Amino acid sequence: MWFKNLRLYQLTEDFTLSAEALADKLSQAPFQPCGSQDLMRYGWVPPAGADAQDYVHAASGCLMICAKRQEKILPSAVVNEHLEEKLSHIRSEEGRPVGRKERQTMKDEIIFDLLPKAFSKSSRDYAFIAPRERLILVNSSSAKKAEDLLSQLRESLGTLKAVPLTPQQAPAQMMTHWLRGEPLPTDFVLGEECEFQAGKDSRVVRCKNVDLSAPEVASHLEAGMFASKLALTWKEAIHFVMDDQFAVKRLKFEDQLLEQAGDRNPETAQEAFDADFAVMSIELVALVKALLQAFGGAVEPEALM
Repeated sequence: MWFKNLRLYQLTEDFTLSAEALADKLSQAPFQPCGSQDLMRYGWVPPAGADAQDYVHAASGCLMICAKRQEKILPSAVVNEHLEEKLSHIRSEEGRPVGRKERQTMKDEIIFDLLPKAFSKSSRDYAFIAPRERLILVNSSSAKKAEDLLSQLRESLGTLKAVPLTPQQAPAQMMTHWLRGEPLPTDFVLGEECEFQAGKDSRVVRCKNVDLSAPEVASHLEAGMFASKLALTWKEAIHFVMDDQFAVKRLKFEDQLLEQAGDRNPETAQEAFDADFAVMSIELVALVKALLQAFGGAVEPEALM
């Protein structure tokens, strides 16, 4: 499977576990479906799919892992409707108001009663570890979901010294410079999308399907706005949007990369997964290295702790 987003982390010490040793640790915390009173369950599953058994998939020196999340769907509107019915009954039958503490107790009881009847929704969070580069790449656009996966990994391993990968140069500053006409680093070209802000909580201006060298784009820069998101292409092979948190979103791989995996002539779903991961991991690690170089290198982990 091909990643669609990247949340990037750097390991502050060598990752020395083999694929087998890591798989053994993850297998101690496998995913278990929600019980009747569980709101959410989270645990490890084989990344290569339901037919696979290994909790780690190794290729090109990288280690793929996957955590499955299952959540009960219990809309607040449904809970509130049941709560209002109870409150209305008390008001009409007992003629008294309901205090905040009693109201919360009633709400908890309603949730307890409804949970066994609620539907469940499942999702999978993928990541891979690149031990040589001391990197962890999480396939998520959400910082919270990425942190959830890392927290689960820390719990399974006992310890994991990893911090967000932070570049020396502020992404918003560098992206703004590029839109002002400064040369882009080698192998990078501008896409056709960007987002501007004047401050953290200010209005947002989005430009899509436009020539980013056009006067209307420059006018936002002249008004004092900065680039908070910018579409880029690397080596004419990977398209993505970089944001001001150094997160990579909406990854799109050109056919030339997808065909590389197909050139291995996989005959089964497992072989296809392996071929995709082998190609993808090599390219994404190279992309992250190129991005770090473009943004002045990484901040030393000690400076972030």
